[in-house]
Amino acid sequence: MINLLANLLNKLNALKFDKLDNKKIFLIVLACLFIFYLDFTFIMKLQLQGIRTLTPKIIKLKKDIDNLAKDLSWMQDLERKAGKDKMQMAALKPKEIISEDKILLLLQEISDLANKNKAKIMQINTSKDAKVQEEAIAGEKLLPIIITLDLNCGYHSLGTFINALENARQFIDVQDMKIIRDPHNYLLQSVNLIIKTYAKK
Repeated sequence: MINLLANLLNKLNALKFDKLDNKKIFLIVLACLFIFYLDFTFIMKLQLQGIRTLTPKIIKLKKDIDNLAKDLSWMQDLERKAGKDKMQMAALKPKEIISEDKILLLLQEISDLANKNKAKIMQINTSKDAKVQEEAIAGEKLLPIIITLDLNCGYHSLGTFINALENARQFIDVQDMKIIRDPHNYLLQSVNLIIKTYAKK
């Protein structure tokens, strides 16, 4: 920097300006160099630090997006496979219609499925469908039974539990579902699940 300043002064002297002009030009050049020095030392330094701290965040975000895309693709493949398996199972195994006196056994099986899939049953109720007293299915009169479950579980556990219900040997149909986030644990959901089955009289 000193050599650069000396060269500038020599060139200015060669131009034969008077001493007052040389001093003004010297001060202007000195001020420009000082501003350039401040800009490089502080502003550029802050910008470089910002880039250094931002780069790992960008890399992490890109990895998260890639992982999310992979997980989404895996879930879609799983859903397609589950749909095919479900169709094959339905074709191979006809669903069992329970008799009215076996409703308590069905509730126990549903409870066992919930425990296996880490879905905690807080409350379980059964009621006959108020809208329809009896339904004729395949020439047989069947009584619709509504089962209401209050669950506490995560999304994954809920999904596996519903899948287990649909693959159960008895006929079970998911009618309605309401999900509310558990205020005490953000990883868990409070779920109201309404399922329907039929019973022989």
